[in-house]
Amino acid sequence: MKYRPSNGSEGADFCERWCANCIHDNYDMVTSEGESCDILMRTLVFDLDDSEYPDEWQREPGQAPRCTAFHDRNDEPPKPKCPNTTDMFEAEDAGIRGEDGG
Repeated sequence: MKYRPSNGSEGADFCERWCANCIHDNYDMVTSEGESCDILMRTLVFDLDDSEYPDEWQREPGQAPRCTAFHDRNDEPPKPKCPNTTDMFEAEDAGIRGEDGG
């Protein structure tokens, strides 16, 4: 279910927990550099029942609100796959068969 903070304090807490640590929002208010998160901007502009209000801000019964698009800035980026390693799911599509023919 879509989530909208009930007041400014709740919104600030949510943004501190999610937005301040997310790779999608790296705007620096001191230097005016970086990009603001489109999801955050749409929560400020649109009402909860508006079709443009983001689906990414969610609260399920009995759970704390969260942003489903969150990616922590401190997480290491995924390591690229070795180009010499065959992807076992693509192998079948590429016509590569194992020793047993399947």
